[in-house]
Amino acid sequence: MLEAISDFIYRVISGTILGCFLLVLSLLALWHNFVTAHFRHHHDFRDTRSSKTTIIPKQEPHSPRRQKKRHQSLSVSSCSPLNVEEDEDNNIEFDHTITSTDTRPDSNDSSLSDIGTANTSIDSTYNLANHQYVYDKNFTKKNRSELEDNPFQDVLAAEDMKLVPDLKYYYKQYNIEIEEFEVETEDGFIIDLWHLKHDTDSLEKDNERNPDLHPILMLHGLLQSSGSFASSGRKSLAYFLHQSGFDIWLGNNRCGLKPKWNMSALGFDKRKKWDWDMDQMVQYDLKALIETVLSKCKHEKLTLMSHSQGTTQGFMGLVNGELLYGTDFKLSEKLENFVALAPAVYPGPLLDEKQFVKFMAKGIDNPWIFGNKAFLPLMLLMKKITNGVIIIPFMSYVMFNYLFDWNDSLWDKPLRDRHFLFSPVYISVKLMQWWLSPLDNKMSFKKGAGTLFPDSKTWFPVEDGNPVAKPEGLHLNSTRQSKKDYPHFMMFIPRQDRLVDGERLINHFINHESNSLYKIWYIDEYSHLDVLWAHDVIDRIGQPIVENLRLPKRSQVGRAN
Repeated sequence: MLEAISDFIYRVISGTILGCFLLVLSLLALWHNFVTAHFRHHHDFRDTRSSKTTIIPKQEPHSPRRQKKRHQSLSVSSCSPLNVEEDEDNNIEFDHTITSTDTRPDSNDSSLSDIGTANTSIDSTYNLANHQYVYDKNFTKKNRSELEDNPFQDVLAAEDMKLVPDLKYYYKQYNIEIEEFEVETEDGFIIDLWHLKHDTDSLEKDNERNPDLHPILMLHGLLQSSGSFASSGRKSLAYFLHQSGFDIWLGNNRCGLKPKWNMSALGFDKRKKWDWDMDQMVQYDLKALIETVLSKCKHEKLTLMSHSQGTTQGFMGLVNGELLYGTDFKLSEKLENFVALAPAVYPGPLLDEKQFVKFMAKGIDNPWIFGNKAFLPLMLLMKKITNGVIIIPFMSYVMFNYLFDWNDSLWDKPLRDRHFLFSPVYISVKLMQWWLSPLDNKMSFKKGAGTLFPDSKTWFPVEDGNPVAKPEGLHLNSTRQSKKDYPHFMMFIPRQDRLVDGERLINHFINHESNSLYKIWYIDEYSHLDVLWAHDVIDRIGQPIVENLRLPKRSQVGRAN
């Protein structure tokens, strides 16, 4: 009884404080957006600062970096090649390409003015067969010339601009059915898993080229759902990889867009509904999603492709799995590849620079301010009330822009509001404490990343790989015989991402891990969300993924039903 009364008091007082907090934040964000839009119209708003960490690579004197050009064949902005510098010693590609912010179509483009209703027809040139060869990594020069008259920007022009918070609405227009599954975790949470199906005809064609559709599980970032991988429609990573012949699964963490629990498994204890943080998401959510996908696909391994918080889950499970999992589950044995977009392993300087972020960090452990259940439930209530109305996606964008300096300079602006239909989502206050808590007696990302992911220890020791540059001892994993005993790591690190410290992660890998295990792309002009939504994300992330995935031999993979 006393617990119920205290919870009610916390809810009332924290609700009042957070209501004022959100009001002030909204007003400041709107003012910032107004000033930016009306008084700095010709300014390039990209924050060109990186984290404060300097990349210090091991460089052999006889093997200098070399410049190479990669043809920007699928770009909507330019036919010029990407400006890429390759460091072969450390398996890093430095993408120095800088695009113009004036090349993306704006929301008031005349070419888009008639688009936006459910009855909008898609031109027959954008059919499945065309996209199949457009995205094929082996397409020929003849194919390239055929695309000159059908550039990627026309794909954007054919998008339905109506705001509907349901991926099935958009993907039905691409002749892709999305299956929805509910997966129960071992601790009683019901989480959502979405599957982009291949139709029978395309499956038969795919099977001539690749009889085993390799599964890719996508896992989202903080306050997002996995709709973020697919919200760009035919310009999204989910669609691109689906059309490239992969089996795409979109995984969501607990609570998400609509919280669901098995109260019997929770012992009918309502407090357990929000008593969870990153440890439970790694132990239970990630495990449940992977085992479900592998079971349904009848494969032994899959590719995990994560963004931000999802990469934290992946790295925690791989680096500290000995402490988190029982003997019946080893994450490294379930992954063929681990693709990390804007990996969140070490905190960036932004956490100590932004006043509102600092305020959240100082108050996050106080139940009188943030409560002890859902994080900012008022924000989610407003989203539910205004379902599909433009105000919430717009406000989500301006608030993210104000808090984290993220902007849409590199995005296709007509799609911007659609991206925010699938965020924010429900998370627990306890999870935000894991991210932001400044308390010394609590493990948090902000204070304890160096303990969770020790910089100077080798996380993935291997015998048959190239030697480690600076061997200084092992962390938890014992030495494996073959590099194939670990997933192939592919990391896409945006230079302008100041929320996390990607440079520190690069330094760890080039100095303390075998370069036989990984490849890194360091993209100068990208920021934290550009790795999902940039106008040329297919060129700079999608295509390299397809070209560098380690795929199992056919004899090692079970045929999907």
